[in-house]
Amino acid sequence: VTLLDLSQKMLNEARRRLSNLSHGIKIRVIKGDIVDMNMFDSNIFDYVFSQFDAVSYCLNPKKATKELSRVVKKNRYIIVSLDTKFRRVPEFIEANQFVKAKKLLKTNISDEMGYPQYNLTWEELAEYYEEAGIEVIEVIGAPVFMHQINEEILEKLEKDPEIRSKLLEMELEYCTNKSLVNFAGHLQMVGKKI
Repeated sequence: VTLLDLSQKMLNEARRRLSNLSHGIKIRVIKGDIVDMNMFDSNIFDYVFSQFDAVSYCLNPKKATKELSRVVKKNRYIIVSLDTKFRRVPEFIEANQFVKAKKLLKTNISDEMGYPQYNLTWEELAEYYEEAGIEVIEVIGAPVFMHQINEEILEKLEKDPEIRSKLLEMELEYCTNKSLVNFAGHLQMVGKKI
């Protein structure tokens, strides 16, 4: 298992959390940039998973996707997770930040707590996958409905295990509906290097 991050703080946190879990599994923690992983040979990894918006925050999602494709072996899987573009627009409107909403729609860039990031549609990420030699296997939105519910109401509903189960069932049934994915909280794309 190899973990890569540009932030030393995040790497330290990973080491701390993994210290109790390793159980003989070899885990490498490496400081590096997702758009330039020259410390790795091509076709070295059996599986690549980019979680928590690394492809968004690097500000070059196209190059990051190509680099992920370079390091994974042929016929192996790549999963990228990032914030969706259209989900953010209502947040900016509610906060009376129309300039930020327009900027996001025009440039795909939003500012998250002082850090710019790319927010993409599934179609845009699929285009990057194809250009990098990755076949799109599945497009997933998470969540597609629940993030649109008032937080207080949702919290009350989720206290009932039966209702919580029904909500989860609903999310799972519709999370791959491409007409909903671009409005989901996160976009997760599963691909296979061809």
